[in-house]
Amino acid sequence: MAEQNNQNNQNKMDNTALVEAIKAMRENFCPETQNKVINIALRCTFLIPAVVEKNTELVADADNHVKFQDKQTAKFILINHKERGSYFPVFTDETELKKIKTDRPYRPFAMKFPDIAGLTENTPNVKGFVINPFGQNLPFTKEMLASIKQTLINVRKQREEAAKAAKEAENAEGAENAAPNITVSSAEENN
Repeated sequence: MAEQNNQNNQNKMDNTALVEAIKAMRENFCPETQNKVINIALRCTFLIPAVVEKNTELVADADNHVKFQDKQTAKFILINHKERGSYFPVFTDETELKKIKTDRPYRPFAMKFPDIAGLTENTPNVKGFVINPFGQNLPFTKEMLASIKQTLINVRKQREEAAKAAKEAENAEGAENAAPNITVSSAEENN
């Protein structure tokens, strides 16, 4: 079932807008074109190749009965650069994926940008990931990912604070427009 869902995600992928934004950024590198690439990439799903290995393990159940169980593990493929280190290759589509040259059989997994960023962040000795390393060749280093993450946290905080301020202003305005709480007493009641 998971393999079928992964296949469906691959078929639904359309990263044309990202490829076009990368091209535009390369033609006119400036903060606006760079931000556009990042904002589009954040919403994309990519293909990341992994070698799937089957291992057999002994597993004990609650009654301490032991049995053999097949367990699959996925090891993501890395590309190495002599000076820059190891990166996860990620691809925008099947055509770009086919450009990877390896003698090991692999399976592509569909993963969203935040998941790839998390994988990168938690993998020692990996410097980052690179989108279409044999095409557009757009790297995202761990430092860049940390900066993007901090920016997103700050934006979310600002939005939450703005929403809270708007809610407080709305409540204050509602209190001002509410009828005053006046009680009337007669002179006889006060005597």
